[in-house]
Amino acid sequence: MDLITSRLDQGLVQVNPSSVHGVFWLQTHFPASEWDALLSGQAAFGMDCIDDLVNDARQAGLNVEWEATVPN
Repeated sequence: MDLITSRLDQGLVQVNPSSVHGVFWLQTHFPASEWDALLSGQAAFGMDCIDDLVNDARQAGLNVEWEATVPN
């Protein structure tokens, strides 16, 4: 696994890197000013953008632990 997601309250999702590939991917997608929060698991993403983020990571070849949601 390269990235692991965890659902938080209020529709937020935490993304944690679990490999050097996950760390590198996050660093190439976010400004350096956000790296500390991202790499320490302190950043959270809204449900409206997490699917795009996960799809982009998977297209880059990363293994992502994430369950897709289906709106009802």
